[in-house]
Amino acid sequence: MNSETPQHAQRTVSASQTPAKVARLRLDRGNRVEESGPESARESQSWRELRALPRDADTMRRHRLFVDNSDDDITRRFDLLRTLLSDTIEEHGITRLGVTAPTAGSGTSFVAANLALAMARRPSARVLLADMNLRRPALARMFGATAPTPVADLLTGQNAADQHLRLFGSNLALLLNSQTVGSSAEMLHDPAAAEALREMRQRFDATLEIYDLPPVLGRDDVLSFLPQLDGVLMVVDGTRNTAAQLRAAEELLTGRTRLVAVVLNRGEIRRSLYEIIQSIRSRFQRGRNKE
Repeated sequence: MNSETPQHAQRTVSASQTPAKVARLRLDRGNRVEESGPESARESQSWRELRALPRDADTMRRHRLFVDNSDDDITRRFDLLRTLLSDTIEEHGITRLGVTAPTAGSGTSFVAANLALAMARRPSARVLLADMNLRRPALARMFGATAPTPVADLLTGQNAADQHLRLFGSNLALLLNSQTVGSSAEMLHDPAAAEALREMRQRFDATLEIYDLPPVLGRDDVLSFLPQLDGVLMVVDGTRNTAAQLRAAEELLTGRTRLVAVVLNRGEIRRSLYEIIQSIRSRFQRGRNKE
């Protein structure tokens, strides 16, 4: 089993900054908030001109990615996660969301991909899912695809975004990568990358961009990319991550970005992890009360 694609998602815990929440997902689908808003002709045309990515249903199923809103347990959980995140995303104008974890192998690609699929199940949404884990790209493999060109060519300004993006369905654009980058932090921090992403956003104007990121601890890739984000969703593996790792990751992000939620992936939550998540929740709630 690939460490980035766990075979099942366990209960999910959310600890958003404002409003702060700690919630275990129930198997219900209620209270969905649908996004709305007219698309400009230019934006619609840009999306229609993207080349389509054929669906590889068998590969996606092996990696536990599900497109349709069926009775599958995973789709129900991610639909509910989508709804739980909607208030924070709308309230704070979050359009660029990073998905990371304290350490490698926690399931960030699994969560990022399924969250993007859940968001794209809203017909009025335009979702962009990008693989920015330049050292260990995983999304192309999970979708059963080969990236058209290395994402490094986009980030260095050599190619335009439409040469890289592929349309999955009608409203999910995928920025995939199949080639590793050794000097990834330097590339993510370079002004050329910021300019390339700015041009991509200006042309395609996604309602939500989701970035699959490397882990926070160990290297500075995530910190280098934070200026491109409005907030971060932290994935915690309940079978391997410790409270100390979560605390260290949270401390690195504090003051640099908004921690939108903490998602528990795999396993029952241990008391030590629950206590640190509650601590994050309480601290963010106090900060909200001061506003």
